[in-house]
Amino acid sequence: MSPLELLGVAGAGGVGAVARFLAGAALRERPVRATIAVNLAASLLAGILTGLLVLDDTWRAVLVAGFCGGLSTYSAFAVQAVEQLDGRRSGHALATVAVTVVGGAIAASAGLLIGALLVPATPA
Repeated sequence: MSPLELLGVAGAGGVGAVARFLAGAALRERPVRATIAVNLAASLLAGILTGLLVLDDTWRAVLVAGFCGGLSTYSAFAVQAVEQLDGRRSGHALATVAVTVVGGAIAASAGLLIGALLVPATPA
């Protein structure tokens, strides 16, 4: 990977992190919901982009690893789930984990399907 590609990944990651921060600020009364929302959105978008960019490793790195990686936040998800457990809200913690993990897999799968449908068919 070239220095320019690394710069692209870093820049896109910064933009994704700012988007995540703004989503959290918009839903500051519901930080767990904001974290779930950005993680599901990032999973869907990563799936779409992966399906669309099957032959372009550079753009995939910039947009999926960079932007989607900056947008999503495993660390906040993990801390919030543990805080829910510490607060004796095991039902909330289980729901947070289930929605994030299962929902993320479903969103990524849907994104891959959407991305594949959007790629123009190549003539045989």
